[in-house]
Amino acid sequence: MPMYGNAQPGDMPVSFPLAYYNLKSDTARMKFLVKSINDSLYGGQLHSVYALASKGLEMAIENHVDSMKGIFYFYIAKAFTYEYNKPDSAIFYYKKVFPYFNDKLSYYNLISVREIMIGFLHLDKKDSAFAYLDSLHNRLDTLSLTNPRRYSISSDMATVYEYYGMFKTAIALYKNSIDGKRKAGFPKSVGLPMANLAELYDESGDDTNAVKYAREALGYLAGNNMPYKGTASNLSVYYSNLNRIDSALFFNRQSDSVARLMHDDAQLYITNPLNYVDILCAEKKFEEAKKVLGSVKAWMEKLGDKADKVRYLISSATIDTGMHRLVPAAATLQKALKIAKASGQQVYIVLILQNLADVYSKLNNFPRAYQYQREFMLQKDSLTNDETKSRLADFDVMYKTQQKDESIALLKKNNDIKEIQLKNSRKMNGLYLGGFVFLLAATSIIFYQWNKRQKVQSQKTKAELQMQLLRSQMNPHFIFNSLNGIEYFILQNEKRQASVYLNKFASLIRIILINSRQDVVVFADDIQTIKLYIDLELLRFNHGFCYFTDIDQVLLDNDYRVPPLLIQPFVENAIIHGFGYSDKKNLILKIAVLQRGEYIVYTIEDNGVGRTKAGSFNAMNKPNHTSLGLQITKQRIDVFNEQHHSQSRVDIEDLYDANQQPAGTRVTVKVKSI
Repeated sequence: MPMYGNAQPGDMPVSFPLAYYNLKSDTARMKFLVKSINDSLYGGQLHSVYALASKGLEMAIENHVDSMKGIFYFYIAKAFTYEYNKPDSAIFYYKKVFPYFNDKLSYYNLISVREIMIGFLHLDKKDSAFAYLDSLHNRLDTLSLTNPRRYSISSDMATVYEYYGMFKTAIALYKNSIDGKRKAGFPKSVGLPMANLAELYDESGDDTNAVKYAREALGYLAGNNMPYKGTASNLSVYYSNLNRIDSALFFNRQSDSVARLMHDDAQLYITNPLNYVDILCAEKKFEEAKKVLGSVKAWMEKLGDKADKVRYLISSATIDTGMHRLVPAAATLQKALKIAKASGQQVYIVLILQNLADVYSKLNNFPRAYQYQREFMLQKDSLTNDETKSRLADFDVMYKTQQKDESIALLKKNNDIKEIQLKNSRKMNGLYLGGFVFLLAATSIIFYQWNKRQKVQSQKTKAELQMQLLRSQMNPHFIFNSLNGIEYFILQNEKRQASVYLNKFASLIRIILINSRQDVVVFADDIQTIKLYIDLELLRFNHGFCYFTDIDQVLLDNDYRVPPLLIQPFVENAIIHGFGYSDKKNLILKIAVLQRGEYIVYTIEDNGVGRTKAGSFNAMNKPNHTSLGLQITKQRIDVFNEQHHSQSRVDIEDLYDANQQPAGTRVTVKVKSI
């Protein structure tokens, strides 16, 4: 769930300060209460908001001060939102604000619309949430470009798109919010949209970027407040997904300490313990995880919402799966799936379907496993299609907004020119002529620069399209070869091996789907993908070879980017052709990666039959075979060189033993690091 700054109520008694009683008029007391409420909200001391607002409303009614009535209704609604977690009551009181603030762009009117939208989101009323979302869209265009509220509202609208799985639109709105606040001169207010953007990257499977944005957001959110607490908790999840346990534990404790100060029971006894359960499961400490989960149950029934409930059930199923209690795990996941579908939690639906396919595969119930795997892929495809539609809609909105901004700027420029012309109307004709020549020269220079930029952009676009075409050729080729391995086990009637292979293949396909739209990926992630591919081939060849890797630690520890799956065809050739035709017993594949200046150098070496002998076997057994993977890889490197002005290349060397007999192949790939 994206962060809205929600917190649970405490039961601390509220006492009015002595300064309140020393004031001599109700007007002064009402102003005092408004300031006290704002201080309480800002400091996260939510237990006093309802009492202060109720007292203020009582005085406003007695004194017939309409504007104050609207303000205190607004704060009572905030108490039901953030203190008591009752969105239906909050919506009721937010609607009472509108008659007192008719201006749709006024603070109390605008924020009430925003809070009603989020309230309907919590109540799982999608149509109502989107109705108020549309209202905010209409108002957004009328706000000034320098108004920070414009970009705060943009961020709030993104949370709705995020909740319903429309990730690309949400990301565009978050980035618009961050950039807009910085340009408008409010850089310190970007923390919350940046934290929510991190959450989106996590839900999209990109935990590296999630950590990056969340860590930066904490710098802006420092302090004992709701967004800081939520972002620290989310960071724990991201680090846990990356298997960085120490960091996950550290940020979970950070969130705990702030939640304790704020008396936030939901964070303290539900969200953060569930984070800890995930950490324990990652360490395979399932018994300890089960005890922690048991402590969550009572609090879940008291304070948990549907998202918490689904996450609780997924954690329970993960523990049962780890303890080989597969039948209860399947039943728990079925229950979680029902709740997630009813509330439209698309991200959880996809995750649960994937887990169900895995559990039924381990139960050897392959028809059910296939059913859930198929539904999982369809849901992923559906999510992607929704994202594409949302992206187009977002581009349309952004384009119209950009047109309006450009029209305003152009109108201002024309007015400035007319004013200058009026002031200079009595100057000499020679001055006009000089100005005309200057404008002509300036226009010529600008046109020349524009034309040059257009050519560069055209070349860049062409190169990007070529790279996309090559990637689209590469992925089917790679997937086809992997499916051959699954077919082999099925034909051999090795069901368990086929199941293991299918699960690894599903993980590999997930990574490919994520990376297929990217020109470059994180080096460490790409190496993990190559290792997963080799593991698949080990299964296929019944562990008929072994492999070793020697990776420069500098490359793993830093954020280097490389083209995805660039060396996979060379690894494939070494295994399929080098080892496939060999009768040696000690077949070895070595992969070394080193940093050399601004380049990354891969070395793939095998002790197979060598290229000449492999070519002979291929000519005999596969007369029409062409090495599609190698051709595409060389073309990818050519396009990469054109894009990045580099001298990346591939060198292939035949190896010989002491008797000058073929002893394998060594491939060296040199690619510029970015």
